[in-house]
Amino acid sequence: MQWRFSLHDVPSPPSRRGSGPGRGRLMAQGCGQRTGEDRAEAMETGMGRTGTEGTGMEEAGAREAADGGAVARGRRTRGFAAVYEEMREDILSLRIAPGTAIDETALAARFGLSRTPVREALLMLSREDLVKFLPSRSAMVAPHSMDNAHEYLDTLALLSRAVARLAAEARRPADIERIRARQADYERAAAGTGVDAIVAADLAFHRSVSDASGNGFLANFYSLTLDYGRRMMLLHYYPRFGAQDRDACIADHRAMAEAIAAGDGAACEALASRHVMSELRVIQRAFEPDVGLRFSLEP
Repeated sequence: MQWRFSLHDVPSPPSRRGSGPGRGRLMAQGCGQRTGEDRAEAMETGMGRTGTEGTGMEEAGAREAADGGAVARGRRTRGFAAVYEEMREDILSLRIAPGTAIDETALAARFGLSRTPVREALLMLSREDLVKFLPSRSAMVAPHSMDNAHEYLDTLALLSRAVARLAAEARRPADIERIRARQADYERAAAGTGVDAIVAADLAFHRSVSDASGNGFLANFYSLTLDYGRRMMLLHYYPRFGAQDRDACIADHRAMAEAIAAGDGAACEALASRHVMSELRVIQRAFEPDVGLRFSLEP
């Protein structure tokens, strides 16, 4: 079964090929922070070995230099990570609006860093299509586009079904308890009016399901996919998220938790499909006045 989602007459630039939601974030986790720390450690070890060939005073001096260099590199790595994580969250949560110009000098001052780690963090964010560099070498928060919404929603539906089925097949008591706790958290958040709290609780629930799948790769890609859609959801879903939509979402979460506890993988897949389709219907309302929207479900 395959989802098909298409928008018409939405003026937006074509998206870059090969720049899906997982690419930049995986690089950040696998190549950004970790590689920087490993490189610093390797350099520190190498410098220490060089120092041991001299006198005791030379050894002490070499160790001090190595320690100082490692500390500086460690600070730079942590600084890069801090800029990356905070800017990423600010962009995904719309605390920084799409299209906003980014002042690298102000960012460096804010984090107490040079411009080099700030630039590295922005480059990493650009690989996730969250930051765009202009010909003038200045940077801006990438404008939001529905250009590849059909690809995103196809991916979300497929991954949602996969993690839900695997969670039911694994059926670990600790995971089930955690899923039910996140479900209760969502219901408490949904009873209020704070959108940020609802978004955080919804993400936590779905991540608890993916964590219960027992497949780390799949859970990671699913988490990346959820993040990739956050701006779309905040712009086009939550502004039209009414009481009926809230009740349907709560019912889906409850049913999902119970199906996982029962080990019913088929029911979990069906519920995951229904849940994504419900979200699509809400997003549809955002575009009905201005553009044509077409959905089809093909076997």
